[in-house]
Amino acid sequence: MLDRTKDELGNVGTTEFEWIGLSKIERRLIRLYRLLSEKEQVHLRRMSEVLATHPEEPFSN
Repeated sequence: MLDRTKDELGNVGTTEFEWIGLSKIERRLIRLYRLLSEKEQVHLRRMSEVLATHPEEPFSN
């Protein structure tokens, strides 16, 4: 996610300055995303892509 960077050895770490720019809700969403299983993360990414790709299409019941 946004809060992770790789150093020259390939290790993933958190950089403090990136967290400063995030709102409370963004930090909460990242934390909740990490709690999801890998399969759930894939489904969420797919759903987000669909919603972002077709935002002007009307919602139908």
